[in-house]
Amino acid sequence: MATPTTAPAPSSPSPAPAPPARRRRTRAYLGAIGVVAVGIALVVFVVLPGLTGSGKPPAVLTYSGARPVADRAVSGFQGGGWTLLFAAGLVSPTNESLPVNASTLGSFSGCSYTLNSAVHVFTLPGFTGNRSSGQSPAWEFVYRNGTDALAIVSVVNGSATVLATVTGETCSFYAGLVLGVPGSVIDSSRAAAAVESRAATFLASYPTASAAYVLFGGLPPILGGTGTPEWTVVYSTCSVTSSANGTGSVFNATVNALTGAVLTTHTNASASCGGTFAAAGQDPGTPGAHPLALAPDREGALARP
Repeated sequence: MATPTTAPAPSSPSPAPAPPARRRRTRAYLGAIGVVAVGIALVVFVVLPGLTGSGKPPAVLTYSGARPVADRAVSGFQGGGWTLLFAAGLVSPTNESLPVNASTLGSFSGCSYTLNSAVHVFTLPGFTGNRSSGQSPAWEFVYRNGTDALAIVSVVNGSATVLATVTGETCSFYAGLVLGVPGSVIDSSRAAAAVESRAATFLASYPTASAAYVLFGGLPPILGGTGTPEWTVVYSTCSVTSSANGTGSVFNATVNALTGAVLTTHTNASASCGGTFAAAGQDPGTPGAHPLALAPDREGALARP
């Protein structure tokens, strides 16, 4: 008689792979760099004294017009070697006074903000032109050098100045995560034109809305990014001042900065205006709310999941 064969013991199931880290964790990397770069770029402006109070109409530029001006200003600063990470054009329908200070870095130890100008208050020139032109009288650029220090450059009325530097272990670490903006990105005029049809209803209701055109170099795929630069276009009924409060209506859109393809759009009729104009783009949990159109919260984590 044949000896019965013993069935092999069932193998233990392989442990389930750990779930991928939430995108929020990856986006949290941008919390610090967002405070340093976007927060400053959209809230803290500086201009040489001779550029204010001239009584002349503001010189409005698109990104492609403003960037060479900023590049020249920073090219030899502290030895040169600067790579662009962020750019932001800000539009207000009326003149607005904005303080120049380092308060946006208050949540982060290990970051040192050094103002490169004696100016403490800046008047943002009002602009009532076509919002879909992608033009702004005031642009801010954030650069990184080989030591991962940041330089903030302001271009206002066509003239540039190096506003400040941000250094320190914490900010240098986050600065090193962000990809540089390639020279092949589309202009802000093309980004604004790409979303014009989708923003038409909003702008018909609010033709002189505040506006922001924000360009971000992106994050590498290993950190959950796409490795692709993006434009965020934001139109808002909120004021650009840091003292803005209440609620307002906001339209925002994200555009691939290489192809001009519109990735997301969203309208929020009850956005919070508190804190900064950038925060007006916030609508937590909504795919259309791109993180770089938002100001980070007080803990440094971006409001979007």
